[in-house]
Amino acid sequence: MQQRPACEHIRMARANVRRATQMCGAANRKALERALQLLESAAGEMRQAEAGVRSGRPNDPAGVRRESALLKRETAVMMRAIDGCAAVCRGLSMRLGCTAPAYTPQGRPAAAPPSSAACELRG
Repeated sequence: MQQRPACEHIRMARANVRRATQMCGAANRKALERALQLLESAAGEMRQAEAGVRSGRPNDPAGVRRESALLKRETAVMMRAIDGCAAVCRGLSMRLGCTAPAYTPQGRPAAAPPSSAACELRG
């Protein structure tokens, strides 16, 4: 079986990032969980693309550069959407007097700080 070219893996990663970005606007947990799955899939596609490039199989180096640049741009758009959502969440938490939820880099909920630490942060 012939492996897909690196350019195709990057194109698939881009499609997953675009779909995840569209789902980030949804205000429901299932859509956000699906977006996380799409981003994990995009990361897997990029690992395969990297393996293809490292093995010397990029049939289209110009295509790899072009697709990589487009992926970078689409990822930046997604990050702005996520940063905006996080800013709204932090603002609401501060306004309501709650501690903001914390997440790991993998998007999983982190352990909440003890309530005494939250009081120290508020001053």
